[in-house]
Amino acid sequence: MTPLQKRAWLGLGVGVGMSLAILAVFIARGVTSFDDDLVLRAIAYVLCVGGLLVYGVTLRIKRRKPGRSEVLIDERDKEIVRKATMAQLWAVLLSLFIWAIALTEVYWGQKSIPIVFVYLIAISGLIVSILAQAIGILIGYRRMR
Repeated sequence: MTPLQKRAWLGLGVGVGMSLAILAVFIARGVTSFDDDLVLRAIAYVLCVGGLLVYGVTLRIKRRKPGRSEVLIDERDKEIVRKATMAQLWAVLLSLFIWAIALTEVYWGQKSIPIVFVYLIAISGLIVSILAQAIGILIGYRRMR
């Protein structure tokens, strides 16, 4: 398994872990209480920032082993990352498009959406981005076989 694949598996774990943790918090405390519940907002922010920090560490995998000239990321890996980045972009855009359509249809009569959805859109965009890149890399390696 290449270092990039390891990074993708770790990213997938971080994305799924963040999703499940945030989902559990919202189910336990109720999504509608997000506006009024400072603890719920703080937990959601800590989970997002913590997930970002863990994910950021996975992105710092070095291209060369210390003291060696062996390259850990070659042209094939770069091509897979390029394609995964495009998949990541489309996944985030699709998720934003879905949010826009769903929220405008549900809240059309009220002419505005509740502020909680702005946070949920941002959180979901972050999670979709992490998951899409990891899945794109793993699918890229699968197709290269």
